[in-house]
Amino acid sequence: MDAGAGEDRVARAAAPSATDEVLLVTGRSVLVEHVLRLAAAEGARVRVAADVAAAGGLWRDAGTVLLGDDAAARGVPLRRPGVLLVAPDGTDGTDGTDGSARLWRAAVDAGAEAVAVLPDQSPLVASALAAAAEGPGLRGRLVGVVGACGGAGASVLAAAAARTAPARTALLLDADPVGGGADLLLGVHDEPGLRWPDLLGAGPRLRAASLRDGLPRTGSGLPVLAWSAGPGEGPRGSATTGGAAPVQAVEAVVAAAARASDLVVVDLPRTGPALESLLWQLDLLVVLVPAQLRAVAAAQALLPGLVGPAGDVRLVVSTRPGAPLAPDDVADALALPLLDHLGHAADVRAALGRGEPLPRPRGALARCARSVLHAVDELDPRDPVPAASGASGAGAGGAAPGGGSRAGRGRRRRA
Repeated sequence: MDAGAGEDRVARAAAPSATDEVLLVTGRSVLVEHVLRLAAAEGARVRVAADVAAAGGLWRDAGTVLLGDDAAARGVPLRRPGVLLVAPDGTDGTDGTDGSARLWRAAVDAGAEAVAVLPDQSPLVASALAAAAEGPGLRGRLVGVVGACGGAGASVLAAAAARTAPARTALLLDADPVGGGADLLLGVHDEPGLRWPDLLGAGPRLRAASLRDGLPRTGSGLPVLAWSAGPGEGPRGSATTGGAAPVQAVEAVVAAAARASDLVVVDLPRTGPALESLLWQLDLLVVLVPAQLRAVAAAQALLPGLVGPAGDVRLVVSTRPGAPLAPDDVADALALPLLDHLGHAADVRAALGRGEPLPRPRGALARCARSVLHAVDELDPRDPVPAASGASGAGAGGAAPGGGSRAGRGRRRRA
């Protein structure tokens, strides 16, 4: 098949608006056929043009652009967001040439956010197409909370922030497969609904509405995604090996969660194969550090792996009566902006000690949760983000080295 200059191919018959379309720019028939097969599976609308000149105004207006390596080599008239460079197998250096470097040079020159070599990296393209198929919509802020050490209280702070936000707009995502469990923390462990083991095989086809509607909810309506296998089923994390989840599966779930909610609060692990990918997607990272020397030392060892990918990092210091360090001392030692300090909450400690759900935040915990939400509100206004940005490549083979594909940092608004 020849993708001629005037030929348009649409994967779905309905005539879409320009911003809802995916534009594929290539003269390579192998790319056209492969992308259209993926688009048909995702229900995405695709317009094909042989080169940028034939695309006309769609180069500017399309929500997502898949730019073939052949078209990229001829240059683009205007750098724009939401561009994913695609190339057929054999052009990425797997045949012993320096093709991979050539593809990345072309991607940088064209302003592409990632590179996908087909068919091996079809999930990256399918994820962009799946997001485009859902149409333009709100793309929520992602806020991560991580403790400098075990028992710091990060899960409690994450749950409190999510509960303090309006229930209709927030979602709590437990990303730590070996933690205590957000479902147990909030008392929804016996509620039916989707858990991580149900989603790890969903891949890029995970729909935002299906995710949000299928999650167990607290009494106030907060959706919670946890690692337990559900009521009466296997132990926590039993669907994975050693508690690890495939990075691309985690990326697809997080992207769907962001499309489903105005705010996603992520209870982060301190280590793990998916951590870096999660950090790249965050708009804000909150690090919780107890006001103790050993906890500060642990935070100093942890921070180098967090600060670069996460970008906007704030500090919360948990204190107890007689703590050896003041919050300002901890902030100075870690060179992080102090967001708030979290005092001892006797009611929380007593309830969790009895195995009861986390009580409604009040006092210092409620104030600290509000500080996190206020920090989110103060982030820079979010520019429109096309669907291709939802296909985060930070942990995948299509990721831009040095963070070229970036879905967060105060820029995430529309999918």
